[in-house]
Amino acid sequence: MFWWGSFIAFIAMIVIGYIEYRMGFPKPHYSPLGGSRYDDLTEFIPDFRFLHTAAFFKNPYTSSLSYPPFGAVLFAIVYAFGKPVAVYLATAIIWLTASVWMVRRHLIRQHISPITATLFPITTALFSFPIAGLIQRGNIELYLWIFAALGTWAFLNNKDDAAALLWSLAAATKLYPIVFLVLLLPRRKFRAFALGVISFVVVSTLSLWYLGPTIPIALRGSLANVFIYQGVRTAEFGIHELSANHSIFGLTKIFAVIISVPSAKLTPFYYGLAAIVFAVIFFRRLANMPIANQLLAVSVFMVMLPPISYFYTLVNLYAPAIVLFFVAIRAERAHVEIRGLRTSVFLLIPLFGSFMLFTFPRVLLFGGLVQASLLILLFLWSATYPFAEPAQPTAIPPGTTPQVDFA
Repeated sequence: MFWWGSFIAFIAMIVIGYIEYRMGFPKPHYSPLGGSRYDDLTEFIPDFRFLHTAAFFKNPYTSSLSYPPFGAVLFAIVYAFGKPVAVYLATAIIWLTASVWMVRRHLIRQHISPITATLFPITTALFSFPIAGLIQRGNIELYLWIFAALGTWAFLNNKDDAAALLWSLAAATKLYPIVFLVLLLPRRKFRAFALGVISFVVVSTLSLWYLGPTIPIALRGSLANVFIYQGVRTAEFGIHELSANHSIFGLTKIFAVIISVPSAKLTPFYYGLAAIVFAVIFFRRLANMPIANQLLAVSVFMVMLPPISYFYTLVNLYAPAIVLFFVAIRAERAHVEIRGLRTSVFLLIPLFGSFMLFTFPRVLLFGGLVQASLLILLFLWSATYPFAEPAQPTAIPPGTTPQVDFA
């Protein structure tokens, strides 16, 4: 179902894009991948002429680097090779190849045929709009995705310290992945949790020291750039934001318009309410549910919380998606139907499709708002239905669906 849904979404993107092209729609509508390539990667090259100086953080002739300190260091590493686009593309190719190989390997272990085990991850990646958009823009989210996904792999293999370290690197890149550390608490892995927090602080501090000229100047400059950028973007309310930004803050902006209040003024309340809701749902409900539920919920929360969260951040949902696929395979082997699993997988299909499939301004339909609503539904769904597998699969005749106690 997931494969066919992804294929249909991919074909629909091409067909709708062609129709909109023939109708004379603006290029961003019919060709969301038709803009300048690798802009997110190359736009900060002029900044790095001022590296290790105060001008690096505020220069009237360059665009300010609005990333946390370690994110800026990643740019410095990529730029240091002299050919940032080549380095970025090489990283993407290696990462995607390794990911496909790992998924293939585990599918074969589940007795899936080698041909299917090979074609499924390859074609899934090719049909993925978030992956294509990420690479086309050259966004640093690629490295965050690598850190977060490898942390998830370590977590699922009970390597909690490694998971905490990798998640701390992801958090030091763009802050929001710090929420992954909450997954360690239901396991009572407090040492690993502390390691993650300390690693985040140490990596960020070392990054500030590297950026220079002094840690205090780098800290003030980094915070100012991040918050200025956030302030500008949270105040925007155009078609681009409504279409490509799947943050649930977009729904907050609509509320702000209704009550005639600048959306930026609602930001503190937005973060506070989101933190409370997440804490209540996670510790009262998710903490007692299977790992698949926890991982899916935390991943969804991470990509829908930031006020600025464009379509390429959805690549972070592939790790929990793969976990759900393997839960489904093992459940099928045991002839057990897991309530809620089919719907969860179904909801992933439009999230991995192009936002242009749901963007028709003339009828006030915008892809970002649609995907934000789907993310909320997926988050609540993951906290409602436990994706628990039967403890001891039994030989049950095909065609029957036994009742399973998921408690």
